Amino acid sequence: MIKVAPDDGRPPLAQAAAWASRVMTVALEMVLPGVLGIWIDRQLGYKAAFTLVGFGFGFSVALWHLLQLTKNDTKRRENTGENQDQIRDE
Repeated sequence: MIKVAPDDGRPPLAQAAAWASRVMTVALEMVLPGVLGIWIDRQLGYKAAFTLVGFGFGFSVALWHLLQLTKNDTKRRENTGENQDQIRDE
């Protein structure tokens, strides 16, 4: 038996594209503020002050976004009555 995600009515490729988009968004939220911090440090001649602030801020935003994604997914499952332990024989 294989555990599968509950069907939301979209083709599997569309579901995969949606998740890939979410993952890329979170990754960019983590990295871009740190890269911006590196650039600011180089422009101002600092060692790593803005780099640390940038990566800390990026990590915080990405973590918050991940929590929002899971909360929204949980609400959607509760509203539609889907059980995340649905099992389908293949």
